[in-house]
Amino acid sequence: MKVREDYLREIKERAEKALHKKAPLGPDVDLSEFYLCSPQEEVDNVESISASLREAALYAGVELGEDKGSATYLQVDRSAVYQKIQDAFQGKLEIMAVSEALERYPELWEYWWGLIPVDADKYTAFSEVCPMEGYFIRVFAHQKIEVPLQACLLLSEESRIQSVHNLVILEEGAEANLITGCASVRGNESGVHIGVSEFYLGDNSRLTFTMIHNWGENFHVRPRTVVKMGNNSFYSNTYVLLKPLSSLQTFPQAVMEGENADANFQSIVFAKGNSYIDIGSSLLLKEKGCRGNSVSRVCAADSSQVYTRGKLISYHDEAQAHLECKGILFSREAEIISIPELEVHGAPGSRLSHEAAVGPIEEEAVNYLRSRGLSREEALSLITRGFLNIDIPGIPAALRQYIDEVIRLTSRDVM
Repeated sequence: MKVREDYLREIKERAEKALHKKAPLGPDVDLSEFYLCSPQEEVDNVESISASLREAALYAGVELGEDKGSATYLQVDRSAVYQKIQDAFQGKLEIMAVSEALERYPELWEYWWGLIPVDADKYTAFSEVCPMEGYFIRVFAHQKIEVPLQACLLLSEESRIQSVHNLVILEEGAEANLITGCASVRGNESGVHIGVSEFYLGDNSRLTFTMIHNWGENFHVRPRTVVKMGNNSFYSNTYVLLKPLSSLQTFPQAVMEGENADANFQSIVFAKGNSYIDIGSSLLLKEKGCRGNSVSRVCAADSSQVYTRGKLISYHDEAQAHLECKGILFSREAEIISIPELEVHGAPGSRLSHEAAVGPIEEEAVNYLRSRGLSREEALSLITRGFLNIDIPGIPAALRQYIDEVIRLTSRDVM
């Protein structure tokens, strides 16, 4: 007990010293300009959740319903308001507020801030000094959860900060598909979302993770994510952002400590308005047979500015990975800046590669589709949709229709 108390005291002290530490990437946000978000009451059933909250969750990829998903976690502002595991999945997994998990299982403190330094920057520090819940998910050994897990983090209040710390553990041989939606409720256009997420993947485990963001135009968003991977583990990460916001900066990392670990990152971004977006991923290939891909698809319109970063780091001769960034500019005022990094340390047999391309939609392709009977708007929409290639298993049909409509309307606006 004393060891844990000493550890927590050290963590808190480090965080307090880093509260004004600027992050190396992305515009600096003065957190003192925003209020802390409020607690909300827990509900027993979906019918008690307001229509505005259900709508916000839906357009962030989470469909709230008693029979939706194998397990669902909903947080509004700083409170876990709804938690549900379907009867068929009882005993196969756990999903709950992270504070409840840490209290119930003292051994989980060994995972807390185990992958991300609490003093990495002011955002990680703030999430420790001013914790506002987060979700805990554990899939037990050799359990294969075919129906998606759902976790939704909503911010309903104007000009507030939501800082969450999530912990996900897949034990040996476990498999799951997790959809996380983060969004502001309609009419809430200003705020800050800080999301610290630590993922632990055991040997032979598989996790498909999708994060969909749907924020207001004056939001600042700072996800901080690290994934630790065991032998023969698989991790797939898809990030989707289709609405304008003030700024986003995220650079998740997969640490492949087990042999034959396989990590894949995919970022799908349609930047609009004055959005400042800085995205990327880092793959640390440490053992024999490690492999991975980092792919970004970016459309930039209006006066948006997008940085796409990727870093591949290899320490083993029998490791390989590929980095790819492709972008389409819809405006003379928009910018896409691609920054690839390849590092090899004492492993001359490593195979790392990168490819980048930025340009406009080819008129030849538009004219071909128009010759087949499509209007120019329909042609642009079809090409854009194909370029973004949004094929995410488990997302609601209404969200798929919404994504298509966003692309169609944006294509019409940039004609």
